[in-house]
Amino acid sequence: MRCPDCNKFVSFDTDNDPEVNDERVDEAGLVSVEVRIVNTCGECGTELKDTTLNFDVDLTTEVAAHYEEKPECKAANDLSVEIEATRTDRRQTHDRKGKLITNSRYQKQFYGAEAEATVTCGCCSESFTATAGDEVQASSMDELV
Repeated sequence: MRCPDCNKFVSFDTDNDPEVNDERVDEAGLVSVEVRIVNTCGECGTELKDTTLNFDVDLTTEVAAHYEEKPECKAANDLSVEIEATRTDRRQTHDRKGKLITNSRYQKQFYGAEAEATVTCGCCSESFTATAGDEVQASSMDELV
């Protein structure tokens, strides 16, 4: 891709952290996360491609078990969430039959994010942690320039 600021064909810098735009937890313990990932120019740092990923981190079984042990916490219904997001990338190096793709031109690149959600009960300060993530093929990302 050509960078409009450098006026060169440049590589992507994928070392930046994902931006957590939205984080919500419902009364059952299901955490909804919205994360934006950006590929920037390797030379000057201009944002070239981005995508927004929406996924859920499921902590419903842990929260339900906690509510069975402590019914007073269910009555209070005071859950808070904290998200720690990291960026992921991988290459698909095998085809659908399991054969190795030797030419890198035909390998697919995927970018994504993984979020570790920690839900804390406001009543008793007990916390629960789980991880989930999502990814998108590099060619499906939105071009910003």
